[in-house]
Amino acid sequence: MKIWKYSGIFLMLTGVIHNAVAILLMHDIYWEIMRDGFVDAVAGDFDRWFAFWFFACGIFIILLGQAVHLSIRREQRPAPASLGWTLLALSVVICIAEPISGSWLFIPQALIIIVANRKQ
Repeated sequence: MKIWKYSGIFLMLTGVIHNAVAILLMHDIYWEIMRDGFVDAVAGDFDRWFAFWFFACGIFIILLGQAVHLSIRREQRPAPASLGWTLLALSVVICIAEPISGSWLFIPQALIIIVANRKQ
């Protein structure tokens, strides 16, 4: 089994987990934003800003995973090594700055991409 074929799916799952955590921990804030009509309901409030961008980052991770998955299916090759190295570097920096975070999930994903490219 070539685990690198699932790199995009792993990223999408990470984004889903990210947003599940967001909803679990910040659902009250999301309801407040919606009750206030959503439009300009985030500006000036750090908690709302943080919750909004936390969820938005999860969406971006899902979109990245989808793009990687489609590329892998089309090309029948691993995601580019540069993506693996960038993902690894960013994850390590985030893990150092914020050890108690989900950024650890990206390290094995990055290593899968890097190792798959070394075998090509």
